[in-house]
Amino acid sequence: MYISKLLVTTATGVLLTASASAFAADTVYGKDFGNGPSHTTTINGTSVTFSAKTGNNKNKLIDGVFSYKPAQDGFQGVGVSPLKGGDVTVGEIDKNEWIFAEFTDSRVISNLTLGLLFDGPEYGDSKEKAFFTVTYFDNSTKEFKLQAQGETLALWTGGFGVVTNLSPASDGMGGVWSVDNPFGNTAVKSFTLTSHADKSDFTLYSVTAVPEPESYAMLALGLGLVGFMARRRDRSNLYV
Repeated sequence: MYISKLLVTTATGVLLTASASAFAADTVYGKDFGNGPSHTTTINGTSVTFSAKTGNNKNKLIDGVFSYKPAQDGFQGVGVSPLKGGDVTVGEIDKNEWIFAEFTDSRVISNLTLGLLFDGPEYGDSKEKAFFTVTYFDNSTKEFKLQAQGETLALWTGGFGVVTNLSPASDGMGGVWSVDNPFGNTAVKSFTLTSHADKSDFTLYSVTAVPEPESYAMLALGLGLVGFMARRRDRSNLYV
């Protein structure tokens, strides 16, 4: 019986250790994207590629580059600039500038954080809006929008998401908005981020992902099977 308990303890420990990193929330930051046209990294053990694009036709976009401006209130995000020619606002995502994110395996986006999204008076902009188009792993698509409404108030449309202000949308501050559970609990395969209006620009600060809920169910099943086998072994030992 002692050996049986030791085995189940060891097996459980191995399962939990192997799964700890894969099942924890994992965050990538825009400040780490570099200055090229794309950046590939891992998030929760799967590959994700972020690409900078420019153009007014989503089906005929060309490569841009990631660009940056000085951090405000300690928040450093990433923007997009053309490979050639001038830029409306270097270091921000303006109209006709895009960030694409493509995942190799299914992941649920648990948080998105944007910066330099202001409600208007601070820099003579409009009530700035960020537009997302999401493709889920079943190939369905949905659109979402984040719009600044005041110094600490923003509206997220699309049916999901809880918005928290991390830095006020006021002169000299960061205009930083954190959106929890932005696309619901369904795993995504890609999303795009852009602006559709003049004088409406912002930065991508970070993206956080977790495995889809089915992965947690598989872990629980594995732990349950280990426990079942241990109990079965204990019963057989009673008759030895």
